[in-house]
Amino acid sequence: SGPQARLHRPKAEILRELRRLRATSVRADDDDPDELQLTLSLPAAPAKPVRTLEQLDALRLTRHRIKQLLGCSGFDQVLSNCFVRLNVNAGGVPPEYRIAEIVLVDELAEGYYVDKLATNVVLHLRYEDVVQKHELNDISNMAFTREEFELWRDNCICQAIEWPTTELVARKKIDLYNALNSEGKAPSPPSQQSGLLAANSMPMRPVPRGGLLERFGGTYPWKLQRPLTVAPVVPVPLPLEPVASGNSSGEEPAPSLVSDGGE
Repeated sequence: SGPQARLHRPKAEILRELRRLRATSVRADDDDPDELQLTLSLPAAPAKPVRTLEQLDALRLTRHRIKQLLGCSGFDQVLSNCFVRLNVNAGGVPPEYRIAEIVLVDELAEGYYVDKLATNVVLHLRYEDVVQKHELNDISNMAFTREEFELWRDNCICQAIEWPTTELVARKKIDLYNALNSEGKAPSPPSQQSGLLAANSMPMRPVPRGGLLERFGGTYPWKLQRPLTVAPVVPVPLPLEPVASGNSSGEEPAPSLVSDGGE
């Protein structure tokens, strides 16, 4: 039983070793360059590219979430490299959505309303092979669909676009957590908050009108049928029938509308 007992270190010995390690500095000594070089050259965990819809969805920002982040510090940095579901069609056309990456945050000279909130923020979004400015009203609150994800994935392959990595996902989760938890801790007037506009601070564009569901990023499950505008029909008077010459009642016949040959 003696050799088998030595397989486990005594508890007191382990506790002494832990106390010694806590008392020892974890910093490499300056006079030991080999140890310092070894510490700095340790390879980091390899970052794996995002390959599934569920992984990419962790980087998705909705219009509602962006509105919550408008007053946070570091708004530009938090939004950078996140993804949104973007309506690429103009007004009056059925919406068509693409997965787009936020490249840059910019501001307009005039403000506009997004769900009754005044802002002048626009986003430079990359989708397919273009980068264009879009307002927050073009961003959907709905999740990515499988078809949209496959189109985005194929486009990344064709355009040789670098895929987001799991390291980026982890970093963005921390950025979003810190930004949302810092919201409201140090309130400041809207004029000092990124993306928020105070009343009468700049000219505002009128609120756009449209379908309620479409304005909130959704699509109707049916095709809207609008009544056709039909021009009013003007009734055409019927021609009067000629009255017979013989009148047994003794009344004078009504004047005929047909000419009698110049009489």
